[in-house]
Amino acid sequence: MANRARSLAAFLALNRTVAVVLLAVLFFGLGEQLWEPFLSVYLAAVRQLKDEAVAAGTVSARVLWTVAAYSVLRNLFEAVCYVGGGQVTARLGDRGSLLLFGVLSVAGYLLFLVAPSPAVTIVAVLCILGWEPLSVPVTFTTVGATVQAKNQGMAFALQSIQKRLPKVVGPLVAGAVLGWAERVATSKEAGRVAGMQYLVLLALGLGVASLVLQYAYMPHRQVPPPGPPARAIVRGFHPAVKSLLLADVLTRWCDHLVREFVALYLVVVRQVPIETVGVLMAVQHLTALLTYLPVGRMTRETGLAPFVGLTFVFFALFPLVLVLVPNSMLLVAFVVYGLREIGEPARKALITTHVAEEVRARGVGLYWGLRTIGMCPAALVGAGTWIAFGPAAAFVTAFAMGVLGAGVFYVLVRRFLRA
Repeated sequence: MANRARSLAAFLALNRTVAVVLLAVLFFGLGEQLWEPFLSVYLAAVRQLKDEAVAAGTVSARVLWTVAAYSVLRNLFEAVCYVGGGQVTARLGDRGSLLLFGVLSVAGYLLFLVAPSPAVTIVAVLCILGWEPLSVPVTFTTVGATVQAKNQGMAFALQSIQKRLPKVVGPLVAGAVLGWAERVATSKEAGRVAGMQYLVLLALGLGVASLVLQYAYMPHRQVPPPGPPARAIVRGFHPAVKSLLLADVLTRWCDHLVREFVALYLVVVRQVPIETVGVLMAVQHLTALLTYLPVGRMTRETGLAPFVGLTFVFFALFPLVLVLVPNSMLLVAFVVYGLREIGEPARKALITTHVAEEVRARGVGLYWGLRTIGMCPAALVGAGTWIAFGPAAAFVTAFAMGVLGAGVFYVLVRRFLRA
């Protein structure tokens, strides 16, 4: 039995340090996915309880701008966290930085529960969502330092599974709880607000459990000395990483033009039941999850680039498919949405391979930070396009940006990887 366990761990590129990080990702990720997918619906409900009712099937401009402002603030905050996470990880090490980031997230949950208003909610959510961008450099340094290069694609595939499992379970639970709360409350809006409070309380419990796990079992690795300044690290990026960053920014514009509006579009404009939206989101992430291990295995034989390219293609296709299919075929759109993650482990392994070990934590943080800064205005453009020309125009614009991002990858990045 022990030999089988060791063989399975070797196949999955799993060790103690990676295992603790994966469990932390699982707990915090599940807590986040219990409420985050429906945050735009919650903000709209809070606003509508205070304002006069709007016509059924429409979203007010005030709600769209509120959601867009949240998206911009979130991206700006995440950019700071990506860069800062790399800096903190380089100084405190994996264990110390994860514990610090977890405490910040738990504090955000407490703030969310004690002050339910749109402005305070956005501040609380930024604290909560800071955990993921802050912890990304830890994931890269842990895998890069403890897993052989040939197995890193598999290690990141396993990490992606752990990150994706909460996104399968969370929306299902959230949709069911919010749907129940809608039915027992005096109005749908009141039910959505109350249901969100229950979900956030559960997420708080998961966050505390993750902190206890990390404190008890996360081993301490010696912290390497600080490396060169940030500007020198960016200048030293491999040409493939620089080109990938450009393609990534364009593709994230495709995503964030409409990302925060998808739930609103389905629930309010297309009148899809909120439980059904939860199921669709679960299908999206289940689709992504089912690709990770096979793709992680195949990258050992084919290399990383083919699967990274497919990621860009599916990113572009989702917004177009979503507006073209009828409600009875929305499942197709969300399968496409899930397939956009087919190359995510390969993309992470590609970046890890081309960033020097001595600056990996800071380099990864800088890459993600620059990418996030580059896409910050996307949600504002998406809201403005929706208000001026309707929701379909926003999704078609997102498709165009996705095509541009895929083109940059195939023209520039693959050329460097073949060299």
